[in-house]
Amino acid sequence: MRFREYNSSAPKTSTTPSPCAEYVLNPIPSSKGTNKKSLIWSQSKTSGKRSSSKPKGGRSYNILTRIWQHVTRVCSDLFLPVGYPDTVADGYLEYQIYDSIQGLCSYLRGVVSTSAVLMAAGVGDAEATAMSAAMTWAIRDGMGMIGGLLFSYVASPHFDAHVKEFRLLADVLNDVGLTLDMALPWLMSFEFKLLGSSYLVLTSISTLCKVACGISAGATKGNITDHFSIGGNRADVNAKESTQETLVSLIGMALGVWLTKFLQSLEKMNDLPNVTTCDASDGRTCDERLLTVQTITWTIFLLLTFIHVWANYIGVQRLRLRTLNYERARMALQPVVEECGRWVLNNKECDGDRSVASTSSESAIQQVVQRCIEKLPAPADVSESLCRSLLGMISTGNLHLGIRLQNLIRISTAASNEWDEDQWDFLREEFHSEKYMIFVSGTCRQPNISVMIRLGSTDCDELQAFLHARLLMWCMEQDVIKNSDRSLKQLVTRSHKVVKQLFSNPLHTTNETRNPLLIRLLSEKGWDTSRLYLGFSHWKCDWDFGHEHED
Repeated sequence: MRFREYNSSAPKTSTTPSPCAEYVLNPIPSSKGTNKKSLIWSQSKTSGKRSSSKPKGGRSYNILTRIWQHVTRVCSDLFLPVGYPDTVADGYLEYQIYDSIQGLCSYLRGVVSTSAVLMAAGVGDAEATAMSAAMTWAIRDGMGMIGGLLFSYVASPHFDAHVKEFRLLADVLNDVGLTLDMALPWLMSFEFKLLGSSYLVLTSISTLCKVACGISAGATKGNITDHFSIGGNRADVNAKESTQETLVSLIGMALGVWLTKFLQSLEKMNDLPNVTTCDASDGRTCDERLLTVQTITWTIFLLLTFIHVWANYIGVQRLRLRTLNYERARMALQPVVEECGRWVLNNKECDGDRSVASTSSESAIQQVVQRCIEKLPAPADVSESLCRSLLGMISTGNLHLGIRLQNLIRISTAASNEWDEDQWDFLREEFHSEKYMIFVSGTCRQPNISVMIRLGSTDCDELQAFLHARLLMWCMEQDVIKNSDRSLKQLVTRSHKVVKQLFSNPLHTTNETRNPLLIRLLSEKGWDTSRLYLGFSHWKCDWDFGHEHED
């Protein structure tokens, strides 16, 4: 009998893993003279070998190979999650490499900017006192904490929906704070008469940026960890990220000491000559020499800042999050919107009595749905624009999700779009069984689409409303719809018909697994449909076309 031992936590270098140890259970004749044979364990001669061919280099080569394998195994156990790469999502190592690069740049820039902060605080100045520096430091930290509370109040509702954007924003804010620290000695020459001490104002702004960076990075870190820990190993992934950060800090500390000594040596070289030789020895004044040192320092700082921004942007852009926010949902559902939109604009069969659906129309919708299924992308195929997503967080343009009653009143009573009883009857008939209602205003060239969400709606209802609104927007942007009430009503009816088909419940599934068709298809593609961040406000309404109340 032959037994082989494998290390399941070691990184896999091939599809066929190599055994760490191999033992054979061999029978030997019994010494007691019986017919029964004894069994003895023996290690296989091929145990631990990865190749049947004899390696070159002899004994020394084998020793070096074993040492290297041991070092790589220890590093893997120390810095990579158990079972890597099977227990983490794709792109984990690439993201961590870029994250380590930007972390190292931040550490080195902190070393460079610290001297500027201390110089601006009065270190080396005979007139400066420790008490004044301590008071300034305390006020600065207090201002940063207050600003951090305000930032958290404003930004916290958007952290889950805009993970990548706030992760990038965190480091941009950190860059601003460190740049202000570097510029403190120079900026202090300007007097802020209305705000008092220029140092206090500038260092408070810098601290606020760093506090906002810490809040944003901490809030998004949990989502990124959840994204990568697909094997139920969130704690392990989080722990290994901490060890990686520790290693980066140690490397940054060593490089920071070297960088500090290098900059200090440049300053000493400028302090060596006396005033006379400084003016005449090489034709440069002391101010010119000092300017040269500052230029070198700023060049190093700006170079590190550029590398930091580049590494952070590339790392965040490589993330393929499985959750659906507004921008990712827009891109993932765009093929569905276009396919359904072409059917809506070309179909005329469902404009009559909606209670009598023709067989050809139902068959056509089934074909459209089938084409939509084939075009749904996976998370790895969707790379949203971070700039567009940030702008969408500020304003969604002409698509308003989760409007309030006061907005509905303004839309329905506008002088250019005053609604009559027929329009309200149409809305009641069209959306009586839905948890949302869509209002179309404006012109076909500049449409305004508003979505009102009903009290008791689910994420599935919001996704259906989102898709319906996007479909209407796309159809109206094609500029082939006549700007009339009848045309708009027909457009809403056709689009609603195909959207309902996409969100129909399959009859062959059980009650436990019955999900709307589109939700099930998105899940099969790898999207996380258990939580949606489509950009709807927290305002929901209820209606019975007699009176409305707001929740």
